[in-house]
Amino acid sequence: MRRVLVVDDEENLRHVLRTLLRRHGYEVETAKNGEEALALVDAFGPDVVLTDVRMPKMGGLDLLETLRAKGNDATVIVMSAYGNMDLAIEAMKKGAYDYVQKPFKPDEVVLTLRKAEEREALRRENRALRDEIRKEHRFEDILAKSPRMQEIFRTIAKIADYKTTVLVTGESGTGKELIARAVHRRSSRRGGPFGPSTCGAFPEN
Repeated sequence: MRRVLVVDDEENLRHVLRTLLRRHGYEVETAKNGEEALALVDAFGPDVVLTDVRMPKMGGLDLLETLRAKGNDATVIVMSAYGNMDLAIEAMKKGAYDYVQKPFKPDEVVLTLRKAEEREALRRENRALRDEIRKEHRFEDILAKSPRMQEIFRTIAKIADYKTTVLVTGESGTGKELIARAVHRRSSRRGGPFGPSTCGAFPEN
């Protein structure tokens, strides 16, 4: 998380933050309002958007909402003067990570960014762990981690290529069709059609 987009209509503040953050090893781009920021987002790819809440044309709240609507999950930190704290709180409710109150000390901004980096590192680690767990417990389209289901998965892998009829039994709603599909997909016949049928629809005679 080393790319920061600073969005503020005060040129002096943009300059101060750009100088400060570059000194701490961040790549920094600046914009004077939300519209200008959106034009930079795709090309720059910021990890963090550090934005004021009140700006002409497009403020921080609208910028945050537009980013999320576009599926951009950059960490958003809002800057707000004392009189605009209600807007900062509203931004937090809408998904901003944190806020910095103006006027602020340089260390406050850097500390907030470091905290955001630590949080993002934990999120990435958790995502990787969840993905690993899913891979470990996924078999075809079935996700399960119980020892009994793992045993069933091993059985499917073992018998899938047998050229014989396989009977799958179980109560209604227990996933018999999922198991049948898994057998089909694991077999050499997976390129052929799979035709599910509801046995209850057939007459007894």
